[in-house]
Amino acid sequence: MKISQSAKAKTKAKIIQASVDLIIQKGFKNASLREIAKEAGVSNPTIYNYFPNKEKLLYGYIEQQHIKSALILQEIEDFHTYTLREQLQTLLETQLELYLEDREFVVQIADMVFHSSTLKIDTLYKTKEKFVEIVDEMLSVAIEADEIKEPPFREYLPLFFWDYYIAVVAYWIEDESESFENTTQFIDHSMGVIEALLYSSVLNRASDLGMFLLKTHLLSALERYSAPKKGFEGIKRKLEGLVHV
Repeated sequence: MKISQSAKAKTKAKIIQASVDLIIQKGFKNASLREIAKEAGVSNPTIYNYFPNKEKLLYGYIEQQHIKSALILQEIEDFHTYTLREQLQTLLETQLELYLEDREFVVQIADMVFHSSTLKIDTLYKTKEKFVEIVDEMLSVAIEADEIKEPPFREYLPLFFWDYYIAVVAYWIEDESESFENTTQFIDHSMGVIEALLYSSVLNRASDLGMFLLKTHLLSALERYSAPKKGFEGIKRKLEGLVHV
């Protein structure tokens, strides 16, 4: 009997929720996949089919929260009227609201990544796809609407925002202020800086300066050394192509 995608999604969500509950109760190290399967009401082969190990469960949890955030944003009727900053900030706040429900679980993940090194921070980057996709779409809409100009290194901006998002979550984890007021202020101030960069010509001017320095100094240096060392010619041609892009 073929299992529908809807049924698979429900089973996956049930396993993830069971893992959250059990890991909060027993800790990541002490909660086994077999125990999580029992908590979720699925067989051992089933849980291993969805999540071969507990690390994959963590990925699954984070990816699930990204998907939930996207659905929540889609349900905001006037979201399309928000400015780019408002959309990005709403995304961050939505993510944190979802994490708040499972804060003890998220704290354990953060501790394994940032303190005990049980998990390397590189592992978090395996969960970035949906988040980066959301940010990329927001940027594209803002550029098409002429809200912001096409920034240099456009394709890397969603990845930069992902790094910023990780920093926000790390800050929130350590925040002991009432109602996480310090995190709210941190987001407000840092998003103000990001907004200023995106809405101004600073990024473009910095890119122009970089290209100028590259053209006038690095290429001329290669020119001086290219006669005795022909290997520099190929490098020079590549750099000239980059400058004229």
